[in-house]
Amino acid sequence: MLSPYTVLDLTDEKGELTSMVLGDLGADVIKVEPPAGSPSRVMGPLLENAPESERSLQYYAFNRNKRSVTLNLETEAGRKALFSLAEKADFIIESARPGEMARKGLGFEAMLQANPRIVYVAISPFGQDGPYADFPASDLTLAAMGGPMSLQGHPDRAPVRVTVPQVWLHASAEAAVGALTAHARMVRTGEAQFVDVSAQTAMVWTTLQAMSAHGIQGFDFQRAGTTVQLGQISFQMVYDCADGYVVLFPIGGALAKFIEWSTDEGIVPKEWLAAEDWSIYHFKVLQGETLAYPHEEVVDTVRRWVSGKTKTQLLEQSLLEGVPMAPVSTTEELVRFRQLEERGYWLQAPLPNGQEVPTPGLLARLTETPLKVRRWAPKLGEHNQEILGGMLGLSASETAAACGPAGS
Repeated sequence: MLSPYTVLDLTDEKGELTSMVLGDLGADVIKVEPPAGSPSRVMGPLLENAPESERSLQYYAFNRNKRSVTLNLETEAGRKALFSLAEKADFIIESARPGEMARKGLGFEAMLQANPRIVYVAISPFGQDGPYADFPASDLTLAAMGGPMSLQGHPDRAPVRVTVPQVWLHASAEAAVGALTAHARMVRTGEAQFVDVSAQTAMVWTTLQAMSAHGIQGFDFQRAGTTVQLGQISFQMVYDCADGYVVLFPIGGALAKFIEWSTDEGIVPKEWLAAEDWSIYHFKVLQGETLAYPHEEVVDTVRRWVSGKTKTQLLEQSLLEGVPMAPVSTTEELVRFRQLEERGYWLQAPLPNGQEVPTPGLLARLTETPLKVRRWAPKLGEHNQEILGGMLGLSASETAAACGPAGS
């Protein structure tokens, strides 16, 4: 799909997913690393019995379908090689602090002189300018300032972020979309494009309908833990089951099914079925109308029905009868998840220490232009000669000068 295009990846861990997405779509991604390697090469978790620069599973996870070249951008030879690569590239992606690349003479304006059709993508915490541009930032602070932490967790405790850091993954995904959108504009206009990606803004999008809540209803959503607030009533959404938790929303047709199943299993008497039109029961609750059975008793009935069944049983029954319900899966359960197995989602990845493990698959399954892993994460400087010698035509001594002491 993107096989005619070349991407220069100058990012660290904050943007490596962006170029991996473009690489998975077929682009030739050249990972430009400093002589000592990308900072992500030393990020945990770390493999045992692997070369030092290849121990990071963080690096391995987000750098497939890339070639690695080391350039010492503090030297004239390294900078000259980068500009030569930029002349041949279609995209440049970087994740430095705002203005840092420009101060080094490697920013958009400089690259524009080398390539007037370049798409330059800059990923930063708050964007390249504005009141927060130079603020320190972390996954925690960006999750807070982007909004998700205002919605996550129970109201009687401090806000929490998603356990596994998510901010830079969301920002990187948005950056990939921005890069392709900008490229389409470049093709139409013939003009270079600058894409300014704010991680904070990317996190705002993860709040979904909470973004528009105030404009629609006049007030913001508040943290409510495992419940959802409708009017003056809180509806529980996470329930204990025999081997963990499931998420369900007992209203409408779903509640009608839960009551039917509960009567079939003798949890409540058969009289319950005809006592209410259960598909509109929640409207009666919200409007304060007279109920055949109190809301608390109905919720307790659903809780008792759920509690005796496993996540797999609940999922299979819900799929069979069209009732929205989802297990809260652990990582181990996801690896064994039947749908992912049967659809061939998992790929077998050869790790640098000789192990082979299942790893998450490609983002889409296309028929005309199928995506594939052409290469796994590269060794540090693995393609120096191939790229600098073969693509740029540098001599061995020029390549060594450009790469720096650790990349020759």
